[in-house]
Amino acid sequence: MSADTAIAVVGIGCRFPGADTPAQFWAGLEAGVLGMRELTDDELRAAGVGPAVFAAEDYVRRIATLAGPGLFAAEFFGVSPAEAELIDPQQRLFLETCWEALEQAGHLPGGEEDERVGVFAGMSPSGYVAALQAARARRGGTAVLDHLSLQLGGMADFGAARVAHKLGLRGPSVGVQTACSSSLTAVHYAVLSLLSGECDLALAGGAGLAEPAAGYRFEPGGILSDDGYCRAFDARSSGTAVGSGVGVVALRRLADALAGRDPVLAVLRGSAVGNDGARRPGFTAPTPDGPADVVAAALHTADVSADQLCYTEAHGSGTPLGDHVELRGLTDGLRMSSGATGFCALGSVKVNIGHTGAAAGVAGLIKAVRIAATGILPPHPLFERPRDEGLLADGPFTLAAAAGLAAGADRHVLVNSMGLGGTNAAVVLGAPPAPRPAAGPAPAIVRLRLSARNRAELDDASARLADELDRGTPRYADVAYTLRTGRRDFAERRVVTAPPERLTAALRLPRPGPVRTRRAAERRPLVVAADPAQPLCARLIAALGEGTEVVPVPPPVVPDDVFVLFAGGLSDEDALEEALATAWLHGVRVGEHRPPDDVVRVPLPTYPFPRRRFWALDDLDEPGIDEPVAPATASGTIRTRVLSLWRELFGVSSIGLDDEFGALGGTSLLSVRMALQLQQRHGVLINLHRVGGSRATVRRVAEALAGSGAAGEAADGDGALIDADLATGLGPVATRPSAGTDVLLTGGTGYVGAFLLHELLRQTTHRVYCLVRAEDEAAGLARLAAAATRFRLPAPDPRRVIAVPGDLRAAGDVCRGFRGGELTRRIGHILHSAARVVFTEPYRVLRTDNVLPVLELVRWARESGITEFSQVSTLAATGPDVGTGDRRTERRAQPLDPRTGGYGASKWAAERLLERAERDGLRVRVFRPGLISGATGTGACNTRDMLFRLLAAGLAVGAHPLDPRPVPLAPVDVVAEAVVGLAGADEATGRPYHLVDRVAPTLPRLFGLLAEAGHPTEALPVTAWFERVAERAIETGDPVLSSIALYDLDRLDAGEDDVDCEHWQDWLRRAGRRARVDAAQLVRSLGYLAGQPEFAGLVPIVGADVTAAGESGGH
Repeated sequence: MSADTAIAVVGIGCRFPGADTPAQFWAGLEAGVLGMRELTDDELRAAGVGPAVFAAEDYVRRIATLAGPGLFAAEFFGVSPAEAELIDPQQRLFLETCWEALEQAGHLPGGEEDERVGVFAGMSPSGYVAALQAARARRGGTAVLDHLSLQLGGMADFGAARVAHKLGLRGPSVGVQTACSSSLTAVHYAVLSLLSGECDLALAGGAGLAEPAAGYRFEPGGILSDDGYCRAFDARSSGTAVGSGVGVVALRRLADALAGRDPVLAVLRGSAVGNDGARRPGFTAPTPDGPADVVAAALHTADVSADQLCYTEAHGSGTPLGDHVELRGLTDGLRMSSGATGFCALGSVKVNIGHTGAAAGVAGLIKAVRIAATGILPPHPLFERPRDEGLLADGPFTLAAAAGLAAGADRHVLVNSMGLGGTNAAVVLGAPPAPRPAAGPAPAIVRLRLSARNRAELDDASARLADELDRGTPRYADVAYTLRTGRRDFAERRVVTAPPERLTAALRLPRPGPVRTRRAAERRPLVVAADPAQPLCARLIAALGEGTEVVPVPPPVVPDDVFVLFAGGLSDEDALEEALATAWLHGVRVGEHRPPDDVVRVPLPTYPFPRRRFWALDDLDEPGIDEPVAPATASGTIRTRVLSLWRELFGVSSIGLDDEFGALGGTSLLSVRMALQLQQRHGVLINLHRVGGSRATVRRVAEALAGSGAAGEAADGDGALIDADLATGLGPVATRPSAGTDVLLTGGTGYVGAFLLHELLRQTTHRVYCLVRAEDEAAGLARLAAAATRFRLPAPDPRRVIAVPGDLRAAGDVCRGFRGGELTRRIGHILHSAARVVFTEPYRVLRTDNVLPVLELVRWARESGITEFSQVSTLAATGPDVGTGDRRTERRAQPLDPRTGGYGASKWAAERLLERAERDGLRVRVFRPGLISGATGTGACNTRDMLFRLLAAGLAVGAHPLDPRPVPLAPVDVVAEAVVGLAGADEATGRPYHLVDRVAPTLPRLFGLLAEAGHPTEALPVTAWFERVAERAIETGDPVLSSIALYDLDRLDAGEDDVDCEHWQDWLRRAGRRARVDAAQLVRSLGYLAGQPEFAGLVPIVGADVTAAGESGGH
């Protein structure tokens, strides 16, 4: 094979006993580790082996298994739990390792736009699928075996095609079935496909899992050994060992790999495939001629003489006949080009990991890649004395139990694989190109980009990269280049910028400063450049791609889907890298921009798959629960029934009591079906949100049905944590008050916050500093402007509004550091409106956003001498007073209502912290809105607000619920105007304000107002109304209806409790405002919703006449 036809091995993915990565696999081989273990009695019983059988002297329980063969990243690959259980685990693991091989190669899983990637795969017969088929036949007869789902998931034909489908690969996808030689044969045909130009990159390999795991009765003269070990070529060998494995190599034409800066792990110089044909004495009995011909052909194709080989990785099954025939065949094949003796070491990976079926050939190839790259000859464990001593003495091979080292840099390794049925494959590997010179001095700053689907996986990826960097001295430019060009971009993104000596610490502890993390939506770049032809500016624009808009000055308003880059500050290469990294962090697609000539891709840790168990065999014989539940108890019976329902609805038989609804792939529609089924069977309507939402489990649902009360525990059982938060120190108090007069506003990009900012600009002359989650001031101002546009408000005046970029959770540090302490000098009043409004999360989750930021702001205010603090709280932080007829009185001190969930408890705790600060001189105003209705003039409202979703759902189904409880309510613009007006009033200090109307409407009253406006609906009992919404949700799949179908009306702050709201009545009279909501306001708000994509189909009638209604309301 010439240089033009050489093939590079550029990436590897694998799962072998004791190893989930190539590095772990190679380390085990070089240490002589044996992957076999003894199965426990429990494992054997679970496999259906009786004690009388496994206690027999001839029973062998030692095999080599994978860790977690049932684990699979189903959600990551878009596979439902039901489908995952029906896919052969061999194919599932092969899919994961294909992704890993591509990432190891530095190529995007999914294929690059102009790259054709082929897949060539061999699969062993699946014991898992056979067991499923057998179980189906027992239950339903042989007719049920012709089941498409099982065929698609279990047939070897679909292994390669599934990879192509899930990864978006457009080259050939070919199943290769030649028994034990399948995966090496797949490599051969992948090479031919590359050389013919059929594909640009090829994934080749196979999978063989000995699952369900069980031992065996030893049979003298059979294939399997008497003790579970494989002693290839040893005089004591009695058979092969049972093993499991999955392996994939990524291959590319060597010239393309070098031009594309790929990591070249080894060079494939030649390969060949052939069959013994009719020369075999029997179908399963090999002859020496078959492997001899194939080995000679591979060496000839590689243009390599036998005496250039330093190592041969043999099939080495360990059977006396097989080893003898192979050794003769290998010897004859090498002698066709060299008569030398004793020059080539011999070994077999089966000694370490057993016979891995269809993956046996690629396992040997992956071992050989390491030998070709390093010259390290791993030991041949268990070897004592050769079986064919004379043949070895006169032949080219040597066998040694100890490790060795190949002399010289021009190394070649032969890999041989023999398939039951006579198909033999051989591959010749050569060493990779000479390594580059050692890295020069480390750069002063390293900038790395990482991304994942969520924060947990991103943190895991960061930690794994830190571990990898600690293991060696990398070229940091190579690492950065690989992460930029060889990884798929996900929504959760991180840029780490640090000197080399601090890089791993920053990766492990991602804190603001050296680490920037944000969740990014896709955005278009807008470059502000006075001179686009300036070299660095031109490279910036080129990296952003064709169609990038370039303007000389920034626009006054920037849409949400646009990110602005200012090119005027590009002074050097690092500034360009920083600009591109920042753009990428915010969701801009960024290409590569002329990297240095010596930068290449390097193997790095692959994606940290979120894997969980999918194993239908767990429940073949007993469809009951996974763990014992006492049937005599009511809760046990209910638990069993709920578990059965979950398994039925999800179509997954292995669901356990503590598997979470969201992790199983639960949707809002499925939660609707579940609630209706539970109601039919138990007569109780269970709201999934009240038992954890996406984190609901069978156990929690069953406890709620049984009336255990666990789901309603006050503050979600976090009482001790609340007590600890309330006892936290508030920090020192300044000796002199601040002279500042400006306002710091939080939450300015939210619904209420946008209206508060508008009122601050309208009612005062102060500057308003807005703490905004943003990369810089310009981006923060753009977010504030976008929020104003979304809610039909004027754009904030940039002369008076200053965006303070930062994370609210680090508010103290952000405020101290902004513009060299400018906030400490200028702020006189803090208006805190930001909050995470989620009713389904516990206190321990919400405290990070709703309690700790208050603590941060209070500490900074105290040390800075700021004495004015206004808190936008909520009625959910109040409780009915004892002795008042369950009235919620308008006073600062409030009981923690036992019915309060995590959100209300978090706002209650924040108020208590402010009460403590008041004792040291902080002047506090507390504003407690109830539900917020739309703006009186424009109708602008919060699309996520459940009140308007309820109204839209009622119009969609033509009915409303007969719920007589009052709903405390006020329009958003009235609430915002009152907060700003009262925040500046001395008489408001120390007072709480319940910002709701005196007369709280009921839901029937609100629907009555809509009826007066020409949109009547039928009155239905609450349960019947929810059933109708649920039915419509299931019919249409509408997400808004689905979110309402299981909504708990208790969470509307509706109830029998009366609410005091006298404190703001004087202000309402003076301002000429009223808090009551009328029909015109409701129509305007629903018309506003009709303009939002998710509501357009629900309120078409209201949307049709909103213009007239709006005009009559002074639009």
